Amino acid sequence: MPNLQTLLDESLQDAGPAVKAVFDRDERRLTADELRTFWKETRMFAVSTTGKDGAPHIAPVHVTMGDDDGLEMAIFEDSVRLRDLRRDPRIAITTWAADGRIAIVYGRCAEVEGTHREAGPNSGRFVVTMRIEVDKAFAMRPTPRG
Repeated sequence: MPNLQTLLDESLQDAGPAVKAVFDRDERRLTADELRTFWKETRMFAVSTTGKDGAPHIAPVHVTMGDDDGLEMAIFEDSVRLRDLRRDPRIAITTWAADGRIAIVYGRCAEVEGTHREAGPNSGRFVVTMRIEVDKAFAMRPTPRG
């Protein structure tokens, strides 16, 4: 993945007018360090995939950010999202905080080999880890009050 700050800057440069109007304002733009902090504080993310008939699927999923800024998520082996991602690896992820911070990420997923495991002790459910290669990222802080 490119440097996170570079990715944020390049994503804004390539964004359409509506995204630029909201995210590309100096007073609202989160830095890469602020995004890392926000992401690591956040517990749940809305993860969206696309079904084979084009229908959207969305679910709350925990997505972690590693020290290399890479994103990963554990996903149930019997989930609709895993079926979707095995067929079409494109993914969209968003999260927000009560204070108004927002992050939106687009990317592609790949299953990490050797990560099939039981979800919890004696749960009878299994998960695999998906690595997310981020293509675009947008992040902002709340509108300043004044």
